[in-house]
Amino acid sequence: MTALETIIGDELAKPAFPAAQAFADHLAAYYGPATAAVLFYGSCLRLSADEGLMLDYYVVTDDMRAAVGNAASAAFGNLIPPNVYYHEFERDGRTLRAKVAVIGRKRFVAGLGATAFVASLWARFAQPAALLYVRDDTVRSEMTRAVASAVSRMIATATPLMSEDFTAETLWTRALGETYGAELRPEAATKAGELVAADPARYRNITAAVLGEPGANGVYRGNPTNAAQAARTWFWRRVVGKILNVLRLIKAAFTFRGGLDYAVWKIERHSGVNIELTDAERRRPLITGLRLFWRTVKSGGLR
Repeated sequence: MTALETIIGDELAKPAFPAAQAFADHLAAYYGPATAAVLFYGSCLRLSADEGLMLDYYVVTDDMRAAVGNAASAAFGNLIPPNVYYHEFERDGRTLRAKVAVIGRKRFVAGLGATAFVASLWARFAQPAALLYVRDDTVRSEMTRAVASAVSRMIATATPLMSEDFTAETLWTRALGETYGAELRPEAATKAGELVAADPARYRNITAAVLGEPGANGVYRGNPTNAAQAARTWFWRRVVGKILNVLRLIKAAFTFRGGLDYAVWKIERHSGVNIELTDAERRRPLITGLRLFWRTVKSGGLR
């Protein structure tokens, strides 16, 4: 096991707060015996809390068809991974909510690999995650190697951008900022720096595991030789990423189970407007989505 894999293995093994663990156990059972792993990530992991927030999970499965129960959804999920679903789970008298991405095991490992061009997966798992369910030690080792590969991939693609001397913090701020550029709704310009500043020791340690120890004052030597080519590569990575995100959005209209309930929850959370859905409306997600948009505008949910 490499130094990086040791760091990542320890990170993945850290326990989460009880509600997050309970939801992960629920998801492992819900998606059945083909479930290889459940990973927890995102803002709730960083905050160790979920009040008023939505938990974020990746369910890694050996069999998409068995997991999602529909051949067409499984086919779309294998073609343009992952499939995203909204889940609710009652615990201790309150409703927990989660956005759950379901992905085939081979696609997950490949998406975090050293040759993966699109940043969406390796950028996400280069950030902290917790492995809250794992079927066996073989899968644990595979997940550890895959997540470590995501970190290496992030560093390998960002380092050529650094034409001047840099620290681990400036490297990761630049790297995360580049990946946010592929999103349809970009993060605030300060978001990348805030994430790194929240746990600078973590980013220093994983950078040293890949690049070696820095010089004086934590500085690595920049190299302007390949910066222009690296910038062009990132430009195309962002273009491809945006196209794939549009395709995922279209796919979600057909595969995002519970998507309308998720939208209603988001509207109520951000605007205070309460909208009740009927079962008939849930059976017609595209038509209902348009009606929901108009009802939200009329009731002041969009400004």
